[in-house]
Amino acid sequence: MTTRLQNVTRVALWALLAFFVLLAPLPLGAQNNDDPGQSPTILLEEWDSEAAEVAERIERGNLRDDDVESLRATLEAQRDEIPDLAADADVRLAPLRDQLNALGDAPEDPREEAMPVADERERLSALIREMEALQLRANQADARARALLAQLSDIRRDMFARELLSRGPSVLDPQVWPRAMNAIGRTLTRLQIEVLFRWERQSIDAPMLAQVFAPFIVIGVSLFLLIGVRRSLIQSLLSGVQPSTPHSRRVAIATGVTLTRLLIPALSVGLILFAARNSGLLGDAGTELMRGLTSAAFLMIAAYALGGAFFSPKVPELRLSSLEDSEARHAHRWLIVLAGVAGLDAALVERGTHIGMAVEGLALLNAIMLVAGGFAVLRLLSTMSPIIPPVFPSEEDEDDPKPDELDGFWGPNTVRVVRLALTVAALTAPVLALIGFFAASRYLFYPLMFSGGVIGFCILLFHVVRAVVEDAASPAQGDSRPRKGNLRLIPVAVGFILFCIAVPVLSLIWGADVVDLVTAWRRVEQGFTIGEIVLSPIDFLSFAVVFSLGYVITRIAQGALSRSVLPYTGIDAGGRAAIIAGVGYLGVPLAALIAISATGLDLSNIAIVAGALSVGIGFGLQNIVNNFVSGIILLIERPIKAGDWVQVPSGHGYVKEVNVRSTRIESFDKCDFFVPNSELISSTVVNWTHNDLMGRMIVQTRCAYGNDPRVVEKILLDIARSHPMVLRRPAPYVLFFDFGDHGLEFQIRAFLRDVNWILNVQSDIRYEIHRRFVEAGISIPVPQQDLRLRNPEELGDALAAAMTPSLPPPPSDDLATGGAEPVAFRRRAGAPPPVSLPGGEPDPDR
Repeated sequence: MTTRLQNVTRVALWALLAFFVLLAPLPLGAQNNDDPGQSPTILLEEWDSEAAEVAERIERGNLRDDDVESLRATLEAQRDEIPDLAADADVRLAPLRDQLNALGDAPEDPREEAMPVADERERLSALIREMEALQLRANQADARARALLAQLSDIRRDMFARELLSRGPSVLDPQVWPRAMNAIGRTLTRLQIEVLFRWERQSIDAPMLAQVFAPFIVIGVSLFLLIGVRRSLIQSLLSGVQPSTPHSRRVAIATGVTLTRLLIPALSVGLILFAARNSGLLGDAGTELMRGLTSAAFLMIAAYALGGAFFSPKVPELRLSSLEDSEARHAHRWLIVLAGVAGLDAALVERGTHIGMAVEGLALLNAIMLVAGGFAVLRLLSTMSPIIPPVFPSEEDEDDPKPDELDGFWGPNTVRVVRLALTVAALTAPVLALIGFFAASRYLFYPLMFSGGVIGFCILLFHVVRAVVEDAASPAQGDSRPRKGNLRLIPVAVGFILFCIAVPVLSLIWGADVVDLVTAWRRVEQGFTIGEIVLSPIDFLSFAVVFSLGYVITRIAQGALSRSVLPYTGIDAGGRAAIIAGVGYLGVPLAALIAISATGLDLSNIAIVAGALSVGIGFGLQNIVNNFVSGIILLIERPIKAGDWVQVPSGHGYVKEVNVRSTRIESFDKCDFFVPNSELISSTVVNWTHNDLMGRMIVQTRCAYGNDPRVVEKILLDIARSHPMVLRRPAPYVLFFDFGDHGLEFQIRAFLRDVNWILNVQSDIRYEIHRRFVEAGISIPVPQQDLRLRNPEELGDALAAAMTPSLPPPPSDDLATGGAEPVAFRRRAGAPPPVSLPGGEPDPDR
């Protein structure tokens, strides 16, 4: 149990180092078996002897925790080397089998085969049998190592369970206190005696003075300089904090202050430890105690720096939490107290077993530390209540939730569960320590506290990264669009990296060791099997890395072609776009195939399933496949290309992109419409700029009857020839098109250098026609309509009768009986009079 707690302390201080060990595990055995000159047979014999020794140790029993870890490390070292041996045997087997196959099948009668060939066949067969025997023995060694590791894991679990359930002296027993105080006094006396003994052994001379006093002088000067540098750096950084300081600058200042508070005191403590160890005055027990005190100092420095970054009790502008000033000060203070308790426990209780302190003294110190630590945890939770939701929220809290910085990373329910776990540990661990459950109390309290520290550090780092990214990706001043939106993926990647780091570190904190992590990593590498397909996260990671690399190379090749190669060729813009798109269509599938090959996946079974599903998928995706094939045809035949002016049933526009499924066309109104590629293949498409930019223009005009057509023709030809966009060859010409209803009709037909300017040219020519016609006195007729009346006399009488006023006749029987209403009555009531048609019939609509 003590060894495990020591590992917990180391892991809490050097978490990144533990993660590096996870990523690059070294051989765990005591002996080095990586000698390339060592034969596989000798290596297998050594494995057999090591396995026999481990089995014998397990059979004898009486194993301690250190012994179990050592034996597990030996077996894990074997399992690390077994795959290399099997792979080497496979590499040797392949050419041997090829050579044996090259000899052909052996004849039924051995006498019919030549002696050299028969000897070579026998030699190759013997080598193949030897390699296959090595593979079988390697597999046997792996199975034996797995079985022994399982036995050692069971033994380790039993030892851990017995240690947790074992009960030692209780502090509540009055008889324990005198023995505990005597044990602590004897330990202090031993430390004093060792220091005095080493001092008396030193002779008072110049080398002794240099050895003893010089390090302390250096430490004093260093501490003075470091404290001065630290204070000046923090003051210079905080002087730039103002209420109007941008958020990104505040984050940078907070980071600088945190690093200054963390690194400079840590360097000072490291110098003190180095000087104390080199002085030679502490002895073994004193050195162990100094190491523990150094760990305590490191923990308090980390709590002071990282807690100051989150709570920032003195500078509210740099505060990440939503606490008030007084609450932030109290939370920061109790966090430092909790770190100090954990550090003193590491110095006094954990190191007490190494310096020979009696169990009563350890029990007393453990109970004191746990009571103080539990009280600090409860005070810290009560102080941080504004940012930690209650365990059992009331109806008012649920209706009016408070802002919570932790919600974005954890969620309120998770935070409530963590708070409940901390509260239970803070209340239960001291009770267990008081009644004598030494190991159980420590395992319940300290791993949870160290886990909270690791998780808090990850949350703090995540918040800093997210704040920086949000500031970098926020809209610029005066711009409503977000800039650098892809930066918002950085917090996701950082969160994933922090999770990958935190998982092995938390595993080490809760009792796992490096051997367990290596075993778990091996299982991750081996993956899981679905049918005959083996999938592992490593395969997925390899696929993602190789595919991403191929995708990036494809994009780089496309960019190089578009910027550095194709512009210097004679290929037009549409051809360049088709080549670049083709490189993309070939590069991305090729990258996927290379990635699949790199992972070593056997896709034969998947191909069978895919073949069975392809028919149904084909019916459902036939339109997509049709458009995809049509897009390939468009890229090869190039009836349209990027930059062409095309006319489709959807309208006019310029082709911008020919994609896999559809083609993007930009209209003259600057709006995009997407046409499926199959429609461009199956329907009629007018391409105004397919081969070249030349195109014909037609301008229609007319003049009044009585003008000389030849004069009009001459004027129109002069206008057409004078425009710079009109080509000389083919020459423009004028057609006397028709004798129209309103005048003589003419057409100007001319070819333009660039048909994209047709509307501008037509407008220019019409302006010039109007000007020249006015100068020449040629009138442009306006359409007129003549209306002829067939019976004007009858229409005049009807209008006169309608305009003559008349009195209403007396009511008739028809009116009284509901008959037709007389005309005069309708007019008096405001209704319009009836209008007669030319034939004399009244208009029914009026």
